[in-house]
Amino acid sequence: MSQNKRNFTRAIYVFDAVVHRVPNDKWDSQSPCDGWTAKDVLRHQCGVLQAMAATLQSGETVPPEPIESADNPVAAWTQTRDSVLAELDEPGILDREGKFWFGPMSVDQWIQVVQWDPMTHAWDIASAVGIAAHIPDDLASVSHEVISGMRETLHKWGLISDEVAIAQDASASDKFLALIGRDPR
Repeated sequence: MSQNKRNFTRAIYVFDAVVHRVPNDKWDSQSPCDGWTAKDVLRHQCGVLQAMAATLQSGETVPPEPIESADNPVAAWTQTRDSVLAELDEPGILDREGKFWFGPMSVDQWIQVVQWDPMTHAWDIASAVGIAAHIPDDLASVSHEVISGMRETLHKWGLISDEVAIAQDASASDKFLALIGRDPR
């Protein structure tokens, strides 16, 4: 297993830990994402990872789209989580090359880029419902480094917001969140 796969899997479980702690009556809470509830964020994250799983399975790039329904958010997430992790367990998958969402790269490189998404949306949902996201500083540092090099493009595509100013001595997770336009304070 590569370090990128370990990190990606941990990022998935950061999201998982948040999903399993959301009270059933809080899924319609407004998230920090304009016009999106916590359930909308989950639908988006499931869509991203389902597109990733479909791309890994077919070898053809599948664009992400939010899933249509999440009447049972935990069940929708669990199916998505298991699907993408199963595809990443296929022998030789990490070495596969392709033109993925961010250009030509290996699957191993692709998952390094994408790991920021489940961590970001774990924070979004946690913020919406008033719980902690518990983003590990080491994962946040990796994502901060990767996203720093892509920030201008991601901002232009509308995938991240304007950077938020925070203290120099802030934690790595807070620096990561500020880089992508989330205010961790």
